Amino acid sequence: MSRLKLGYWLPIFIIGVFLFSCKVQEKENVKIKIKIKHRSSKFLIKKLKEKEFNFKTISSKAAVSVIDNANKKTSFKVHLRIRKDSIIWMSISKLGIEAARVIITTDSLKLIDRFKKEYFLGDFKYINKLFGTDLDYQMLEALLMGNSLDFDEDEKIHSRVDRKKELYFLSTEKKRKVKKEIKKEKEKIKKEAQVLWLDPISFKIKELLLSSPETNRSLSGVYSDYKILETQLIPDKIRFELKSNSTTTIEIDYSKFSSGKSLTFPFKISSKYVEIKK
Repeated sequence: MSRLKLGYWLPIFIIGVFLFSCKVQEKENVKIKIKIKHRSSKFLIKKLKEKEFNFKTISSKAAVSVIDNANKKTSFKVHLRIRKDSIIWMSISKLGIEAARVIITTDSLKLIDRFKKEYFLGDFKYINKLFGTDLDYQMLEALLMGNSLDFDEDEKIHSRVDRKKELYFLSTEKKRKVKKEIKKEKEKIKKEAQVLWLDPISFKIKELLLSSPETNRSLSGVYSDYKILETQLIPDKIRFELKSNSTTTIEIDYSKFSSGKSLTFPFKISSKYVEIKK
């Protein structure tokens, strides 16, 4: 399998491989007008951490679509299993037939291509070099579950209310610079930035932006249709957009979540398969 063929599967699970005012919120078909109070960044980060989806293991099925720069859409099904801080397992299928199987750990990535009868053994260093990103296991797990990436303790964090979005805004860069980055104006964010827009009631992430000016790449995400799973909120739909020299969009529609069960992560490479060389 060439790099181009390998690049077809990797964006599926790499995903970037890289929130005063009033808000109207619907609840049980009743519109409730809520005044959003100003909150400090310390308060918002505390709430964000408190409301993160915590789990030991989780299993889900998902419909996934990848849309490339030419607007070509490729859709498939994914069976996802995760053991927190340990392993991400995916079975990728098309038309009911498994096409690929993936295992990601804190230091490795393994892929089996059933159609080509090939396999790949690599690590995050190779993935980051291939896609020009700075990804690690914790980042990928957080992105898939709608949890935040950690802020550095020495970073200056800004908070305010985004009146247009009616969400809390939390950022490592000033909003003015962030807006210019989004609008693609000449002045870019001068350093890597993490931006979050938080729901003022649930304090869950509604939108995010990760920007890396040095590599001219950014990852934006939109989380919607949060569902309750064992008293916790988890997003049912996620949309990522990775921008570099081209734009790739990844849409994830989760279903059938289960948490806390004992899971297996089967991954066996046939002796008849050929290894994909780096």
